[in-house]
Amino acid sequence: MSEFFKPSGVVTITTDFGHRGPFVGTMKGVIVNRFPDAKIIDLTHEAFVHWPAEAGFWLERSFRYFPSGTVHLAVVDPGVGTDRSVLLVVREGHAFLAPDNGLLAGVIDGPEAVVFKVEEEKITQFALHPVSATFHGRDIFAPLTAALAAGDISPQKLGRPTQDYIPSLIDPPEMRGDELHGIVITSDNFGNLITNIDQRDLAPFKQPVVHAGGHDITLKRTYADVSPGDLLALVNSYGVVEIARAEQSAAELLGLGRSAPVVIVEGD
Repeated sequence: MSEFFKPSGVVTITTDFGHRGPFVGTMKGVIVNRFPDAKIIDLTHEAFVHWPAEAGFWLERSFRYFPSGTVHLAVVDPGVGTDRSVLLVVREGHAFLAPDNGLLAGVIDGPEAVVFKVEEEKITQFALHPVSATFHGRDIFAPLTAALAAGDISPQKLGRPTQDYIPSLIDPPEMRGDELHGIVITSDNFGNLITNIDQRDLAPFKQPVVHAGGHDITLKRTYADVSPGDLLALVNSYGVVEIARAEQSAAELLGLGRSAPVVIVEGD
């Protein structure tokens, strides 16, 4: 097996399927049926439905916590059953499989990422048959993942290199004059609003202030730096700006959610 990608046997799965029904479980069943020694880890199955951008956001910021040689399977696929392509990306010793719908745009933008478009004949070779028009996660992506994780096929033999793929569905943060404009990507179980503004994007500001939902929110280090119920902003454990409310929900108070605008300005 080429050192370009040396499989470790570890697989992560990211979907918008949730946990109702057998969908995640049957995908895992297909993988271990083809590759019994697979070590499968759920990254999340609560990505926002039909919006590949959130799944890609988490995957891009999480993959380095897994061993080199991990295969990362991500299925948020509103175009399932259409002629959309299947992408395979190799970056920093990791392999990523997902629909070609912008999900892997952040991964592709990273250093030395190589993008392959999986060939139809390889899909046919490894897929379950018949292939359902509505569950490619089980019938196409899981078998391909098993083959890669087991070392049954190399990325170079699974597809051809390509520069033709769907770009990101969201714009990166942008400086407009003295203001940095970004958006909310998602909220977590605590009601924290997680943005696409990276810590490095704050470099132009000495005292960054976050403007969102009609509030000016100062940047703190921890949730405990304000009193319960107060708003704060901080750089979270994934290195992005987050808007929080100590011991309560910022999302509920501000009435904000996915794609809400967030602006960083210089404080007084």
